[in-house]
Amino acid sequence: MPRSARMYISQHVGSYHITSRIVGREFLIDEAGKEKYLSLLETMASAFFIKLHAFVIMDNHIHLFLTGMEEEAQKASKEELLERYAIIYPSKAGPPTGSLDVDGREIPDDDYGIKRLRDRLGDVSRFMQELQQSFSRWYNKRNNRVGCLWESRFKSVLFAKGESQLVCASYVDLNPIRAGIVRKPEDYRWSSIGLQARNPERFEKFITPIEILKEKGESCWSWYRVFLYFAGAVEKKNCASIESSLVNEVKKLHGQLKLRDKLSYRIRNLSEGVGIGTKDFIESLQRKLKHKLVKARESLAPPFFTTRSFKT
Repeated sequence: MPRSARMYISQHVGSYHITSRIVGREFLIDEAGKEKYLSLLETMASAFFIKLHAFVIMDNHIHLFLTGMEEEAQKASKEELLERYAIIYPSKAGPPTGSLDVDGREIPDDDYGIKRLRDRLGDVSRFMQELQQSFSRWYNKRNNRVGCLWESRFKSVLFAKGESQLVCASYVDLNPIRAGIVRKPEDYRWSSIGLQARNPERFEKFITPIEILKEKGESCWSWYRVFLYFAGAVEKKNCASIESSLVNEVKKLHGQLKLRDKLSYRIRNLSEGVGIGTKDFIESLQRKLKHKLVKARESLAPPFFTTRSFKT
């Protein structure tokens, strides 16, 4: 039976909520895997013509909320298209410039593949294909594994511009809360709100606020944080929720992080990723932040360690 065609939505009308699960829904994505997926997501988002609004990487599935920018792809210069292609395939000389006939000989395109490249880099499905396949190749090689990693084709739901986009973004960021993994949305490292708290510079490079947030100006993320806490406090069957005391605290601060929390999340960004220092120095950071202590490795390279592992 042929696969059904994917629904398409213009960048002027709305966005895509995309989900993909590990085959068998097994908990296969460990902390190193989440870091790799985040790195690939950042790379692919800079190569393809999309705007990423929210993401979360769980142990057995991922959520992405994004808008396809197909018009920008059609207007892009040849130089920009080639630069973006080189981000995905840095070792290749250039993109395909034509199609192949039955004998394997190339039939050159009139424009030497530029239209082909516009369509490819402006396609949300191709973006997901490159992202998922790149992660699968890395994961299977790292774990000496063969076979499909993802359960099936990714699933997508269309969200019209406006409040529905806000609901979708908060749903994505609240996944670790609903799973009972963390008390605060920012405490989960591999989500858009977690990245915003830990590394705002990196966050701003590849996360774009939806229009309803842009209207809030410089305070958009503070406003969103208040909305997120109120949404997360709504009780749902068989799901965890945010404690009312935390909601009141965020409301009093108008969505701003306490200075203590800002410093804590910045330190976590180092201690949960790459920390530069002695073994004693790294472990002392963990103790001060009251993290579960994981012994730092003795190494000539900057020590890499993680502080917690979750199952969803």
